[in-house]
Amino acid sequence: MTGWMQRPFVALGMLAMAMGMIPLNDALIKLMSAYMPLAEIALIRGVLSMIVLAVFTGGVSSMLALPGRVFWSFFGRGMCLVLAMILYFVPLGSLPLPTVITIFFVSPLLITLLSVPFLGERIGVHRMLSVCMGLIGVLVIIRPGTADFQIEAVVVFGAALSYAAFQIWTRRLKSVGNLSALVTVQQLCYITGFLPILLINYFLPRAASGNATLDFLFRAPVMPGMQDAGFFVICTAAVLFLSMASSNAYRSVEASLIAPFEYTAIPFAVIWGIVIWNDWPDGLSWLGMGLILSGGLYTIWRERARDVEVVTSTPMPASASAAHLPEEEAVSKHRT
Repeated sequence: MTGWMQRPFVALGMLAMAMGMIPLNDALIKLMSAYMPLAEIALIRGVLSMIVLAVFTGGVSSMLALPGRVFWSFFGRGMCLVLAMILYFVPLGSLPLPTVITIFFVSPLLITLLSVPFLGERIGVHRMLSVCMGLIGVLVIIRPGTADFQIEAVVVFGAALSYAAFQIWTRRLKSVGNLSALVTVQQLCYITGFLPILLINYFLPRAASGNATLDFLFRAPVMPGMQDAGFFVICTAAVLFLSMASSNAYRSVEASLIAPFEYTAIPFAVIWGIVIWNDWPDGLSWLGMGLILSGGLYTIWRERARDVEVVTSTPMPASASAAHLPEEEAVSKHRT
């Protein structure tokens, strides 16, 4: 199964499906943001994810078997995602869902650019053109220097930068440990990162300020209802599938080529924004989304036309997965 999942088009197809599902997770969290703090949502989802991993996979045992150095590498990677989650979801209290998701999609552009100095990948003229096209689209949506500009948009950009660091780190760890351990450590990071915040929310709650962003971060926890339980089940399933699909893709395929497949989330974000809040993007937002999607589709067309081999020379083999090789040993085997 591991070898099958690491086939380039299987890995990229799974990632596209997962990115199409994840806007529903974001929409449900935005609904709960009106009365429940972010830390409570993230912690409950993290605990449910750990339970699923413990019951249905060998993720917990694989995590416990990791060498200390590998565990802390996985943990540092996971905390990048915790920071990205905080910076991403807090502005949801103030900004429309399609706007937040579209701004966040500067992250594939950052991943493409960072893959050069940190991964040694090469970017040709055509990929740079697609990156520039997408970046222009993000600027059209953010609209810096205009009356429509909101500071929350800068916070979302910070989330994109942290997410880019997370995925670059994932790529560097492609031959270390195994996928189940990687995903399990990621869920542990959610619990570790959000438990202190939830305790602060409980013992030192902030009174309602009228600012949706601050209230989402600092309000006191509440007892979830039956509807919330259903929301958490959907969110947990969507996030676990994305964690598996994303980690598998970034361990199997060039980071700079994966970026366009993450754009699948944008049209689904628009759909949920319309269905739940009747929130239609304005003309400039449509233009920005079109530029971002065009840049991604152009990259896909270009790579298909050139018939480029997108998988690296050493995707994580089953033997490396079973042996939990340290990074230096894996690199040494690759060079051999």
